[in-house]
Amino acid sequence: MLSTSSLIIRFIILFVLLLCTYYPIIPGLVSVWLEDSNNSHGLLVPLIAGFFIYQKRHDLKSYIDNMGSLKCGFWTNSLGLFIFIVSLCIYILFFVGSIDLVPRLMLILSLISLAWYCFGLSLINIILFPMLFMFFMVPVPDSFIGIITLPMKTFATNMAVPMIKIFGIPLVQEGNIIHLTTCTLEVAEACSGIRSLTSMLMLSIFLAYMIKNNNYKRVILVLLSPFIAILANVLRIMGTGILANSYGNRVARGYVHDVSGYLVFIFGFIALLLLFNLLNKESNQDGSE
Repeated sequence: MLSTSSLIIRFIILFVLLLCTYYPIIPGLVSVWLEDSNNSHGLLVPLIAGFFIYQKRHDLKSYIDNMGSLKCGFWTNSLGLFIFIVSLCIYILFFVGSIDLVPRLMLILSLISLAWYCFGLSLINIILFPMLFMFFMVPVPDSFIGIITLPMKTFATNMAVPMIKIFGIPLVQEGNIIHLTTCTLEVAEACSGIRSLTSMLMLSIFLAYMIKNNNYKRVILVLLSPFIAILANVLRIMGTGILANSYGNRVARGYVHDVSGYLVFIFGFIALLLLFNLLNKESNQDGSE
């Protein structure tokens, strides 16, 4: 049986080799995070995952310090090695085929299986959530975005139009186009809610993990996050329509449009945080009873 220090050295060596193997896809991955607003949340994922791993530092230290006295199953760890090798083979196959999604997924799977092989399945159980959370680093495929964008735009427009009419503003809706007396607005992809949807979903999972000992309320928080994202974008369309009726369609472009996007995210973040506080407070009260 290898000593703890030998296991750590082996992991570091294999980890460096892993990074070298996957290096061809890393610059493209970072480029997507920086240039594609639909996937900009990917920049935060390693930091958030690192935060969760840091929270488990005492459990990790205790486990690693006692690895010599623990019985780590040979076949269990060999399964981790097998998954590691298979993920590398799949990565190479799809990388040669110039397919982006699968190699990026294999990067995360290879990292998980490498830790499994070197330190055992028990360590993976300790940091399972941050490991799985790292899959949010993988950019959402354009094909998927294209499929859901139109239905989300249509739904948001259909919800916003009656709300604009409440203010006595005459308009005619034609699909995702809103004809006002002063101008015509087209609900673009940015107002579909796809950007805030991915961010709100990631944030809700982050907050759900912070809820103590209540999986039911964790699920509620995650399931409600898409509705919060959609509601925020409905309000954005409504606000744009009201302003455009008075100031023309220039409010739907440039600085004002960009600011409204930030306001949408802030609204969604605050709403999600309030929901988290409510659910977490109830969980703490239930736990104290």
